[in-house]
Amino acid sequence: MNGTMRLARVHGPGDVRLDEVDLPRPGPGEVLVRVGACGICGSDLSYIRQGGLGGIEPLKAPLPIGHEFAGTVAAIGTDVEGISTGMRVAVNPDHGYIGGGGPDGAMAPFIRVSGARIGETLFPLPDHVGFDRAALAEPLSVGLHALKLMQVQPQDRVAILGAGPIGLCAVAMLRHLGVRDVAIFDRVESRLERARALGATLACNVTHESMTDALSRNHGHGERFGSPTVGTDVFIDAAGAPAALTEAFGVAKYRARIAIVALYKKPCPIDLWRMMANEIHMCGSIAVDRAAEFGEALEMIAGGRQDLTPLISHHFDFGDFHEALSVAADAAHSAKVMLTFERQTA
Repeated sequence: MNGTMRLARVHGPGDVRLDEVDLPRPGPGEVLVRVGACGICGSDLSYIRQGGLGGIEPLKAPLPIGHEFAGTVAAIGTDVEGISTGMRVAVNPDHGYIGGGGPDGAMAPFIRVSGARIGETLFPLPDHVGFDRAALAEPLSVGLHALKLMQVQPQDRVAILGAGPIGLCAVAMLRHLGVRDVAIFDRVESRLERARALGATLACNVTHESMTDALSRNHGHGERFGSPTVGTDVFIDAAGAPAALTEAFGVAKYRARIAIVALYKKPCPIDLWRMMANEIHMCGSIAVDRAAEFGEALEMIAGGRQDLTPLISHHFDFGDFHEALSVAADAAHSAKVMLTFERQTA
């Protein structure tokens, strides 16, 4: 296949462009995927705002973005087994850091996928699963990865900080794991409504009631070394708000677990005495090397036992790229915004 296409790339802070580039060709171990749908992630918006992955050093080359996607295999390189053209697939972007520092990004009609292997990078899609739903496997597996790190069990009482797309995906995956006591906290009522629709048992607007009061009322409360605690077993930080994390840390009970999934822009102070005295287990979760979780999330999607409709708020054709970015940045009126490519050609 020859020709050119448009590819979304970050050139600097606030500067994202649809660049005209050569259509990629698959080499050994690679396939070319025609993109059917690609979700806009909070990290994409962060890369655009910062002008790169970390915003510390200037970009040496434009940064391709887009990593939540599914589509159809359009061409196959050499040394690829078990994959055929026309195969519908969801793609785990971990290999090659697709849309996250690597040379390829999925906000384009076509993308080259390296390390093309079934069950690791490429996951076949049943015909009844649309590309937009399949693209949810990536953010859902981000949430699932954190839950696996925390060894969440059905009987656990879980609190999620932030009802953005990853927080909402954590709700869905908690329900998938059989957890029935799920609390989530945010300041945006429309997000909380989506969380309730996905199965959260408590969706609290912290402008009306504090997280501590709500958790004390719903998960129970206690005391350790003269300080009040709540009965929450696991906290999932999907907000990236230092005040919220500090509050959760301040009331975490003995041997509570805390996973940091959010992107923090600056260092956040942590009370290490409390961490030691309460034996709090705290870890980060970036969701790489998560092929198993990706496959599990996709199986959940294909199974259709959970209504994931609340996760997707908008669909935009790739031609309306900049409008889609504006909507995705509006936390009060959007959840997952999907780019679709029906009208796009090479």
